Amino acid sequence: IVDQSCAGNFGSFSWKISKRKCLSIKEKNLILHEVDKGVKKNDIALKFGIPPNILSTIIKNRDKIQNYDSSNSCSKRLKTCVYKDVDEAVLKWIHTMRNKNVPISGPFIIEKALQFEKALGYDEFRGSNGWLEKFMRKHGIMAKVISGESKDVDDNDSENWITETPSKILKDYKPQNTFNVDETALSFQCLLQKTLTFKKEKCFGGKQIKARLTVMLGTNMTGHQKLKPLIIGRRKNPRCFKGTKSLEADYDFNKKSWMTSEICEKRDQKLDKSMIVECRKIALIFDNSPAHPKEINQKLKNVTVFYLP
Repeated sequence: IVDQSCAGNFGSFSWKISKRKCLSIKEKNLILHEVDKGVKKNDIALKFGIPPNILSTIIKNRDKIQNYDSSNSCSKRLKTCVYKDVDEAVLKWIHTMRNKNVPISGPFIIEKALQFEKALGYDEFRGSNGWLEKFMRKHGIMAKVISGESKDVDDNDSENWITETPSKILKDYKPQNTFNVDETALSFQCLLQKTLTFKKEKCFGGKQIKARLTVMLGTNMTGHQKLKPLIIGRRKNPRCFKGTKSLEADYDFNKKSWMTSEICEKRDQKLDKSMIVECRKIALIFDNSPAHPKEINQKLKNVTVFYLP
């Protein structure tokens, strides 16, 4: 980029620019940091491969560079937004939605921008995908998967469990007799599972609509045996069961179609009876949900339940 043998002097160095170099905001801040440390300007210019006039411009624009949005330090230009008030209104709306844990997507942002455009009296603003891409890049907005829970398990509890419990289970039970069981939700009419949000923001979900089923699934360590699924709905006899004589799954119900300790206990006892018939003893590993009864082992003979921290 820099040829020291050609005409055009800066101190004792000569310059020829073979290709224009576009610096990011982060790189410009690094240059300013070098200037503040008292490094000679010609040394800085050589280090970053820029001519002296570019270095002078960076120093001149110090305030703009240092006050630029730090979450978007990879941006390479300080641009002025033509529709600044629309931009600010959309940004404020995004902050409001994320504070309420409402998932948002690109089309939502464009639709909201067009609403603000009409309210602010613009006629030429189009809210295109190109505008959306530039808006997201400028403000450091990106897509993230929504996490259903905001509280992590204590690290010490996890480490203790990993150190002690698995070895205890495998000492008494073979892998084919060690099962992991958990519930999952089959949701419909639900909100997005991803949202556009700011890079540094942690992403937690809000309240989802309650149209759902709960499904309990289980399999052993080898993956060769899967327990019969348990489906939990809201109706005792759903319409879809009409004319059905048998199911490939067990079915239970309550008003919210959630797993409860009563349903879980009933399920464990049914599984225990089948293990007694098979003359087989197994280990079940559950998470520590309140819906998984902690005293159930007192009522079981051939099934022993262990709980994750």
